Amino acid sequence: MAESWQSGITRALRYLMDPRRRTAVVAITLAGIGLIVFGVYASTSGPPPQQEAVVYFSPDATKAQKDAVRAACPSVGKAIQEPPDRNNLASSRVYPLRYDVARASTADRAAIYACVHRQAGVVGINQETQGQ
Repeated sequence: MAESWQSGITRALRYLMDPRRRTAVVAITLAGIGLIVFGVYASTSGPPPQQEAVVYFSPDATKAQKDAVRAACPSVGKAIQEPPDRNNLASSRVYPLRYDVARASTADRAAIYACVHRQAGVVGINQETQGQ
């Protein structure tokens, strides 16, 4: 079985080394190298992904409850409370409280999560990563 495997590779190499196929082989090889280089560049360049902790409120939570959570749970360390959105989008009304946790330590995130979970009207908090 090992001989048939090796002979298959030998046949494939001979096929690809044929001068009539040289242009296609070189073009495909360059395209493959280009895709690899682009993939590495796209992965390493550009801004880091945005990580947000989004607070979920119960459907019957009042604006006063949402404002109370914002006041009771300010920024902790590098877990930064984002300012309220100034638009009138439905998503801004449903999820009015977010924290930027991209650079926050585990302890900072735990402190924010614990504070938020103690507040009335809060269902939970979820971390989302955007930009990847």
